[in-house]
Amino acid sequence: MAPHILFIANEVLGWSSYAEQCSSALMARDDIRATVLRRKLPRYKTMLMRRHADGELARKLRPLDPISAHAGFLGQDIRIAIQKHKPDLVHVAAHWPAGALPIGADAPAMSVALDCTRAAIGRDLPLPGWSTKECRTEAALLARADHVFCMSGWAAQSVVRDYGVAAERVTVQVPSLSPDHWPKQVPATDRLPQILFVGNDLSRKGAHRLAGWVNGPLKGLCHLHIVSKAPDPGLAGPAVTYHGRVPHDRLMSDIFPQMDIFCLPTRLDMSPHVLVEAAAAGLPAVASRICGTLDLVRDKETGVLLDPDDDEGFVLALKQLIADPALRQKMALEARALARRTFDSQVNFDRMIDILVEVVRNRGVMR
Repeated sequence: MAPHILFIANEVLGWSSYAEQCSSALMARDDIRATVLRRKLPRYKTMLMRRHADGELARKLRPLDPISAHAGFLGQDIRIAIQKHKPDLVHVAAHWPAGALPIGADAPAMSVALDCTRAAIGRDLPLPGWSTKECRTEAALLARADHVFCMSGWAAQSVVRDYGVAAERVTVQVPSLSPDHWPKQVPATDRLPQILFVGNDLSRKGAHRLAGWVNGPLKGLCHLHIVSKAPDPGLAGPAVTYHGRVPHDRLMSDIFPQMDIFCLPTRLDMSPHVLVEAAAAGLPAVASRICGTLDLVRDKETGVLLDPDDDEGFVLALKQLIADPALRQKMALEARALARRTFDSQVNFDRMIDILVEVVRNRGVMR
């Protein structure tokens, strides 16, 4: 009998794309049975849940660990789905809701996907971090997992080194994009180089700084395009086009193909999916060297990685790409090649499902 996989698809933040891609890959396979539980919890149910960026006051207002909460009231829908469908394996993305899964000899196998760990955040990012107890809760959850899929080498290293999970149970699976959605490449035209920024948190991701560079040391050398659901805080001007919210299909079909350079001077990100889209579009990326970006941009090959606060370095890198069309073209070809090798969602999720099938078979029992 074909193994039965239950996918707990948590459609929050950047995990919506993952949920869609994984669901499609599971349903396309004829060697498994697949069930998808799509979850988007109402805001009132998550208001008391702690978050990565919580400071001292926020932690008092949000006292509940989301892993522990899913082991209780927040995970009831997951336990009902497991009881109803009796899967051989439950795959959870992102990983906190896996706290809802039963423990014991009769429990199904479990795999999780994550883009960071609490331990890595506390050590490597400018955030208040998580307590030792909360890190232990996460470590215990990952120790139960039959396999852990990490969106970056940074996250995978933490799972192994900080939490002691065996390396053979950890796979790096970077963010992906279906080739069907890759932007078409448009021949370059004789105009000022066009720089693209995409992001909703303008301050955290560096839009204000980038606009300052374009209106300052890069003035007259390029034109900046900003795509964001945030209202324009006054960045639009002669050298800056503020597109506002743009439907994703139009972003991919109309805007990306008209750009020459992608820039993301972010101070806080895990594995920004937009860098995958930039590579698929054949855009050299100038981005922050932080967390999972090292898996998405090959420094000096498909773009340039810099320390998040190195404003001078960002300006110099952009100047070099603006002034050198041959370098832009070389990096564009490398970026597109990297996307074909590494960011193909059909290949990546098929490989992941193969691992899940092997996990079930190694257990030797199917329901």
